[in-house]
Amino acid sequence: CFREYFVHKFRAMLGKNRVIFPGEKVLLALSGGPASSAMLRQVQEGLSRETAKRLRFVPGLIYVDEGAVRGQSAAQREQSLARMETLLQATGFPYHLAHLEQALELPASILRPGPGASGEPGPSYKEAVEGFIQQQRQEGDRDSGTSLPGLSTQDTPAGPPAAPRLPAAARTQELLRLFEAVETSTAREELLQMLRIHLILQTARTKGYAKVMTGESCTRVAIKLLTNLALGRGAFLAVDTGFMDDRHGDVMVVRPMREYMAKEIAFYNHFFDVPTVIAPPLPTK
Repeated sequence: CFREYFVHKFRAMLGKNRVIFPGEKVLLALSGGPASSAMLRQVQEGLSRETAKRLRFVPGLIYVDEGAVRGQSAAQREQSLARMETLLQATGFPYHLAHLEQALELPASILRPGPGASGEPGPSYKEAVEGFIQQQRQEGDRDSGTSLPGLSTQDTPAGPPAAPRLPAAARTQELLRLFEAVETSTAREELLQMLRIHLILQTARTKGYAKVMTGESCTRVAIKLLTNLALGRGAFLAVDTGFMDDRHGDVMVVRPMREYMAKEIAFYNHFFDVPTVIAPPLPTK
């Protein structure tokens, strides 16, 4: 019963909001923690189910290495990256590994909304579904229908995971100096979240992903809500805690795990052996 309830809540959240179109490329932002790992498992099961209501989007994965600001040594970062890359490659989805240091090299255009915010309105969900079904029928004679549309060969990983390479030491020192210049823990947490989302957005734009999924649970959303109120950011509550965040224009951020409590996710991961890679958070110690 618990499994059926857990799966239904995820699929009902996507079906009710209807913002992810069939055949669309969706980037799953993974941290290795319990919530994002449970989200990945739900997507895997949704794509493999042989039912009429299986998920129809094309997933990709991204992992941002934040070990430098979390106090990890180079050896610990290499170990976490290797474990995470093994986990990502086991899914069979295209994946992208990024380092927080790369956020220092992002162009200034990342601060401006993409063209989707002021462009022509896109097709409705119904039109997108009809177009997808028509495309599937046309490709039915040439393809068996088991592969997902949109997976290009250059995006798909092949072979065993290579030894992860860390950024240059000078870049890491520059990032550490930036965080040391920030005086309060709250500001450091805000800075980390900003750099992370900008790096994910840039990857989504360059790789052609229209949507980004994050694994923020109900518990995490409640923490963010209270934090925003305490910081005087009440005007941003709707986009910071809602199901979708469309501030960035061409890339929409969605939170399909926002109705799961952290305790539910912990039980699901425990019962069904969902692998996780836990890194110490910024406020630790």
